[in-house]
This record gives sequence, structure tokens and C-alpha cells, in this order.
Amino acid sequence: TGANANMLMTSTGTDTVIMRIDADTDIDGQAEVSYPVDVIGVATQYTSAATVYFGGYQIQPRYYATDFISPASVTFKVNMKVKILEGAFNRAEDLLYVRGTFNSWGTTNQMTDADGDSIYTVTVSNIGSGGTQIEFKFMYVDVSATQDRWESDPGRLYTLLDGAQEVDGGYFDRDDKVSKNISMYFSCNMELEKLSGRFDPARDTVSVNGSFQGWTPKANRLIPNPLNVDIYEGTFTILGAETESIEFKYWYTPNNWESVANRTYTFTAGDVTSGTATYTGNFNNGTLETVLNQPATLKLTVYVPPTSVSAVNGQPFPAIKTVHAAGSALPLKWPAGGWPDADSVNMVKLYDDGTHGDQTAGDKIFTNSITFAAYTVLRVEYKYGVNFGDAANNGGGNDNEQGFGSNHVLQMHRFLGSATVVDTFAAMRDPSWLKDIVLVGVEDEIEIPKVYSLSQNYPNPFNPTTTIQFGLPKESAVTLMIYNILGEQVATLINNETLNAGEYNYDFNASRLASGTYIYRLTAGEFSQTKKMILLK
Repeated sequence: TGANANMLMTSTGTDTVIMRIDADTDIDGQAEVSYPVDVIGVATQYTSAATVYFGGYQIQPRYYATDFISPASVTFKVNMKVKILEGAFNRAEDLLYVRGTFNSWGTTNQMTDADGDSIYTVTVSNIGSGGTQIEFKFMYVDVSATQDRWESDPGRLYTLLDGAQEVDGGYFDRDDKVSKNISMYFSCNMELEKLSGRFDPARDTVSVNGSFQGWTPKANRLIPNPLNVDIYEGTFTILGAETESIEFKYWYTPNNWESVANRTYTFTAGDVTSGTATYTGNFNNGTLETVLNQPATLKLTVYVPPTSVSAVNGQPFPAIKTVHAAGSALPLKWPAGGWPDADSVNMVKLYDDGTHGDQTAGDKIFTNSITFAAYTVLRVEYKYGVNFGDAANNGGGNDNEQGFGSNHVLQMHRFLGSATVVDTFAAMRDPSWLKDIVLVGVEDEIEIPKVYSLSQNYPNPFNPTTTIQFGLPKESAVTLMIYNILGEQVATLINNETLNAGEYNYDFNASRLASGTYIYRLTAGEFSQTKKMILLK
């Protein structure tokens, strides 16, 4: 009722206890809390020996239930010794922070090194309740360069406990090796790109772009070797350490990236000791065996279901009006970062109006034909965009089929003359399904395998890439998986994809895996076979 009331309790003897239910639920006259609480303890009758609280009563013990739950506080630690030794972090002026979901990724939690041991700490109080998962990264402000230096690995995750706790982040960026400047020579053979007509030496610029420079085009330009103008080369200073790897690709204007998987180079002890390293390659790894030996015309067809959703906002498209294609080999091109509206002129438009090879108008199968020039790389990555440049209908952006780096993959044969590509919007396939395949001038040269086969990977041992070859005597549903020695699946190269009869080569990049023995298994129809391979880093 909110009124004060005493309740008299009498034992079987003569002892009595008076329990008081007070309108002031916290007994001591302090301001009421704003949420319901349980009082643990008893408000006892005043005695001269007791501490007097409001109304002559005291609480014994004086606790609330919430007093027994300590709010989480976390002491974050990170070791900056490597960055200090590398000269990347200036302890006298650079500012180090832990930033994450608990502080809205802000700079309210600066870290300090009070004892000069290169281990920086900060304690964040009232960070959340036990069981809550937080995400965070360490970063520092490079004052002299006026740049933010974030850890490059994905956000760190931690599940909070109740009370005080410590999170030891180890070394900044999980890098415990002291890097040094290495003078690295790159060269790229552009001969086949020039023969194809795609690359014009008088007009185009070649560069090497990678993890060591933020994947920035034209920042590290390559120039022709005066003794062989097809070879583009350059030497650049890269910070590296033994066993550390860099990823990169060759590129040329206006925005032509290689179609191959990221190239990887792992620094050796010799590289670090000498301060030099060398990498040579052909653009797209092109040889006469790995490029079209003649022009090939491909009819692109893509079915866009009426229920298709945008990968940008996850919502269905209000309407499906246009479809454009982009890709890694001319006549397909990649738009600039963010797929700006202005780059629609670089895209290939597909049609659903009965023209440009489209068989049935209005069936949501969009069609157009493109011709790849001779010497085009056989592996082409591409994807589609719905309602390009139409802000009202594109679902928040033009790159709306799948997320960044998720593409269809066209795998051609070097003697391919023509074929039809059969795609469904957002159903990414590697390789894409081809039908109506025509091979030219190869009656006596191309032979369909008579039996299923799985070859030994080459090279073996390898670091970090190798090629797996297999043959199919007929169209088959194919799965190609990689397992570690414990039988745990570590990679999927093909997942129940229907492939035509023929010989296939698949590249496997194990840069994320540890050295050791791995098993690859091919399943095609009723055929299944496994082989071992050795990753030696």
C-alpha cells in the first residue's frame, strides 16, 4: 500500500522480532532506484549500538541483489614492440586506441604504456553484461603521416564475463616478426595482351597492385624493358619479414585486372638477408595453351527471377527493367570502385525484348552476344547488375548481384569458337554452364576423355598454389573438395556443379592453410577418387 507497517513475529518462547515493511523500500532514506530491486537482508529494530538510519531502522546486511553482480570491466593489452622496432609506430607522438562495438568504434579509449615495456593497456569500465559478444580492433594514429593505421585482419571477437577481466591481444595486427625494407623486382610479359589488341603500349599504363600498397592502381607503375618492350618491370621497396606473404595482381588502364586468383609471394630468409626479391610472370599467366587461339563468340543469357533481391540492401527489386554485365576481360570491363552510374558506358547491356539474340520477349531471360578476341585468357570472371544507374529500382547500388569478390567464372577452351552461357542471377557458378559448344579446327587435336580421371596435382609439394587436373567422359555433376589429414574439409573448389565432358584444370590457393599433407577428392557421377598433396611453406 506504500504505508509503513510493522509485523510482529513471536517465537514459541518469549523472543520477538519486529520486521518493518517501509514505504521507503531502500530503508536508508536515499533516493529510490529507478528499477525494481530485491532487498537481501532484514530491517532490524533500532538499538543504541546500531548505526541509525532513516526512521531508526538499519538493514543487516545492507545489500541489494544487484550488488552481487559486478559490471564487466575489461583491460585491453596489445604489444607494439614490432611496430616500434620497424619504425612504424612512434611511441613519443603516435596515439593508440582500442575501438569497437562497445564505444561505437570511436576514440574514447586511448591506450598507454606506463612502464615502457611496449605493451599498451587501457581499462574500459561498464563495457557490458556477461555473455555479450564484442567486436574490436586496435589502431593507431600516425601523427607524422596524418593517417589512421588499422589492423588488417578481421575484427577481433570476445565474449564478456561478469566482473573484471583481461584481453591480451598479443602483437598489433598479430604480427610478431620484425619486418625490414626489401627491394622487390616485378616484371610482367604483356605480349599476348598486345597481340589481342586489348593492350595499347602507346596508350595504356601497367602497374602492380597489392596488399602492400592498398591495391591502388598506378601507384607502382611498370615500364617497358628497353631490350624487350613486351616486358614491363619495376622495383619497389616493400616492408616484409621471413614467411610473411603479400598478395597482388597486374593491372592496366583503364581498369583491366587479371582474371587469375591473387598472386602470392612469400618472403624467404634469403630475401630478408639480402634485402632483395624477384617475381616474374605473364599477364593472366597467358601462354598459347592458356589463351584463346582464335576469336570466340559467347551468347550471355541470364534468368532474373521476379523475386530477385539486391545484394546491397537485401530487398526485392521494385521492378526489373535492365541488366548489364561487367567482367575481367574485354569486351567486358569492371566499373570503377562503387560501380558509379557513369560507368554504364563500360558495361554490356543484355536484352529481354526479342532482339540481340533474345528468344522470347518478357520471359526475364536477358541476352546479348559478345566476342572475345584471340589471345584472351581462358578464365574470365564476370557478374551482372540489375537496373544499373536507376536509383529508384537498383536496391541501393549498382553492384547488386552478390558481394564484392563473388563472381561467375567463365572457363573457356583454347579452341572454343562459340557457345551459350546459361546463368541465373545471384547463382554464382565456377565454372559457368555452357551449351551449344563449337570447337574450331581441332577435329584431330581434341579428344574427349574415354574414362573419368584425376591427376596428381602439379607442382607437388607446392607453396601456396597448385593445379588439379581431371577428365570427364560425359556431362557430370562434379564435386571437388580439399580435406586436412584429420578428414576435416578445408576448401571447396567445385560443389555439385554440372560440367561438360572434357579436361579441366583448377587452381588451388592454400595461402591461408598451414604446411602439411592434404587430401583432394573428386566425385563425378558414380566416380570418386582421392589423392594426397603436400603444402610446404
